[in-house]
Amino acid sequence: MSDSPKVDDAFVEKFMRSVNTPLDYGVYFLFHDYWEKAPQSAIDAYVAELYKIPGIKDVIEEGYIAEPLSLDRLKQCAPGTLGAGYLKFIIDNNLEANLGKNYRTFNEELKASGKLDRLPEELSYMMVRGFQTHDFHHVLTGYEATIYGELALAAYYLAQLRQPYHAFRVAVTTAHTAFLAPGFITEGMDAFTDGWSFGRNSKNIYFERWEDEIDTPLEVLRERFGLTRRDQAA
Repeated sequence: MSDSPKVDDAFVEKFMRSVNTPLDYGVYFLFHDYWEKAPQSAIDAYVAELYKIPGIKDVIEEGYIAEPLSLDRLKQCAPGTLGAGYLKFIIDNNLEANLGKNYRTFNEELKASGKLDRLPEELSYMMVRGFQTHDFHHVLTGYEATIYGELALAAYYLAQLRQPYHAFRVAVTTAHTAFLAPGFITEGMDAFTDGWSFGRNSKNIYFERWEDEIDTPLEVLRERFGLTRRDQAA
């Protein structure tokens, strides 16, 4: 048992910092902190889980990252399309700055920092592309940009990808709820269970080039990917 992998003690302190103050020291920071001392067996297992997903090999080899969209282009999308829904989500949540973000540059900056040297290339790419398409996923699933919507979407991702970033989100939230905020148990678990079930029962939406579908009616896309079930508790 002494040779069994263990969580690094210094990382445990950072994890508890996130549990205590999740809004100040969130999962994004925790994710970056993990890799320096992460057990190699856990890293290998996460990569193995990723490669169990049908079609993932081609997606990773291509490494597609879209060019930034513009508000002017989205304004050309007809009512009822993915682009129109995406534009409304961006404006309603004051996310215009995210729209113009160059994710190619962002990816290169992450690599150059050296902090993620032990983060496998496959997981690094999935993280960056996931940030780029996250707001499309809100529109497609119907989960709003609220604490409940974000938790539900994290569980949705975990159901479809089983990757560390989303696992950390679930772990931090459940620990915070268990130790500090038991009044949040019902709402939090409703969000997680809804997102998990929805993700398990719809087609994988993580690999699509949603930027190429902005003129497609939203309901057509939802039907295509099995995203029409909405008995969401969150």
